Amino acid sequence: MRGVGYDTFWIGEYWIRHFVFDSLEDYLAYLQKAETHEAFLRGAQASEAGSEEFTLTESLDEAIELCRFGWHDGFNDLVALVEKVKRNLDIKIDPNRTYHDYVGFAPDVKAYLEGSPLTMINKPVVHKPLVTIYMNTSYAGNEPRERIYARGAIVLAAAEALELMGFMVDLRLFEMSYVDKDIHFSEYRLKMPDERVNLQKLYFPLCHPAWVRRLNFRLIETSPNMTDAWAGCYGIPAEASMIRMVLGLGKGDILIPTIEEMKLEGVEVLVDAQKLFDRINVGLPKDKQLVLR
Repeated sequence: MRGVGYDTFWIGEYWIRHFVFDSLEDYLAYLQKAETHEAFLRGAQASEAGSEEFTLTESLDEAIELCRFGWHDGFNDLVALVEKVKRNLDIKIDPNRTYHDYVGFAPDVKAYLEGSPLTMINKPVVHKPLVTIYMNTSYAGNEPRERIYARGAIVLAAAEALELMGFMVDLRLFEMSYVDKDIHFSEYRLKMPDERVNLQKLYFPLCHPAWVRRLNFRLIETSPNMTDAWAGCYGIPAEASMIRMVLGLGKGDILIPTIEEMKLEGVEVLVDAQKLFDRINVGLPKDKQLVLR
């Protein structure tokens, strides 16, 4: 399928099953067409059997439609939460200064009428530094919705804040889980580095339980050469050490691991935000750290 890649490889004693989806639509189209692997035909598939309480959806089809068109329920609450975090950040906003020139992106009528030769408004070419954030969107089966929601909101707030500070943000979302030495790894290219953060588009993947508990479960159910061990548990979310091994990340690379590993509480968003910012700051210059007032 166009926009979908799959390969397998070994890293030491670990067997990696690796998916890449070039867009959200490519991912959803794959899930709707892929056939269930025989290992998951012996019982109910979790992508459909999951309860509404567990997934916040009634069915896999509902989850796909919410993901495709944006999850609207509670979106205003997300925006408010993101803004609360950004308001409490002590950041220096990158100025978007303009100047008059012979050429530019817009005319200055006043300057033209005054006879000035510099009648166009222009702005300097800015070479923005790149910040890459790797985020495992997976989490444990007993993870409460409040902590899932909080982590997603804080990551979105951080990405927006970094853009305001003059960075390009490459937000690399993925799912990584394992059974013994068998690792299931799927990457989703949902944001390009030169693309601004789109809350509506990223809301569902980062904040909604059905991203993992219906969509990712469906991907596991349809993956090639799966085993009964996967059908029994759908995998364990990968820890930071395993992720860094598979992705080849060093200590200075920014990684957002599982909610449990970061000890997020989902009660006071600013407390959780500081824990998450500490993870991001390892990859930022000393004078451009994410610091709460």
